[in-house]
Amino acid sequence: MKSTDKLTIKDVAKKSGFSVATVSAVINDIPIVSEKSKNKILQVIDEMGYRPNTIARSLKKSKTSTLAIIVRDITNPFYPELISGIEEIAWSKNYEVILCNTENDIEKEKKYIENLISKQVDGVFISTSSSKRTIDYTVLSNNNIPYVFVNRKPDLLLENEWFVGTDNFSAVQKAIRYLKNKGIKDIAFYAGPQEFSTFQQRLLAFKDTIQEEGLLLNEEWIFIKEEFDEKTGYENTLELFKKNKLPECIFCSTDPLAFGAYKALLDNNVKIPNEIYLMGTDNNRFGDLIGLTSIDMKNKKMGREAAEVLIDILKYKHEQREFSRKQEIVLQPELILRSSC
Repeated sequence: MKSTDKLTIKDVAKKSGFSVATVSAVINDIPIVSEKSKNKILQVIDEMGYRPNTIARSLKKSKTSTLAIIVRDITNPFYPELISGIEEIAWSKNYEVILCNTENDIEKEKKYIENLISKQVDGVFISTSSSKRTIDYTVLSNNNIPYVFVNRKPDLLLENEWFVGTDNFSAVQKAIRYLKNKGIKDIAFYAGPQEFSTFQQRLLAFKDTIQEEGLLLNEEWIFIKEEFDEKTGYENTLELFKKNKLPECIFCSTDPLAFGAYKALLDNNVKIPNEIYLMGTDNNRFGDLIGLTSIDMKNKKMGREAAEVLIDILKYKHEQREFSRKQEIVLQPELILRSSC
């Protein structure tokens, strides 16, 4: 018997009783073969241990069955669920996913894009974009590689650019109205870097909704920092202690900020929620451990939706049809209530 690395498509055709053309259609996922015949061929492929030459196939088809996602910082707990959602759909459609972690380095991101073009990936998810474009992403589409912005996007989408995200304004608006209904009037806000659309919308929503609801807008209680991690949340809270008066609630624009605030409050013997309320954003899975009320930004669903969009674009491109999906898909957030607020 031949070793598996010497098996050819002709061997599969011979054993399965189908033509080479039919076996090739099944391998290349061309929908012209009946489900019964397809299953029989796939069973033979599995039994024989046949592995198609993916490099040769990709060169012939101008397709690598590979997608890439570019993220800013993989240590950010926002990303695992997003990536999980992308991979779930990608794998179900026979695509592999490459992870590119830029570590907040623009030059590194540019190099990643160059490498992805040279590797001829089929499409790219971008979750790094600032509102003002610091990188020319159109170099991807100029090389016939479509891309989708996920979670963050530039101020203006160009032709052949798509975006999938969650309504950040609505998320904060829901939270403020919930706090008001609980009788909470004095609220501090830990914002994130304003170069990103997500944090811009969250800060804008906080200020607008506070004023619309007739609550106190105290600029001294608004912290705008370049980082949005636990360390920053801790430091913000220490600064808050130096003010003349503490707010009734600390509302954080990310859960890591809230985790930092939680530790600072505990370290200073401030009881949650008896003495101060605490709320986060993103509904990180670790938030449940400390009873953190948070806003579910639908990260996994966002990943799934982004993957569906990008793979649909590739399908339409392959079939030489015009892609007609909406340019922006915006999901609705959900307030998750726990003991901290």
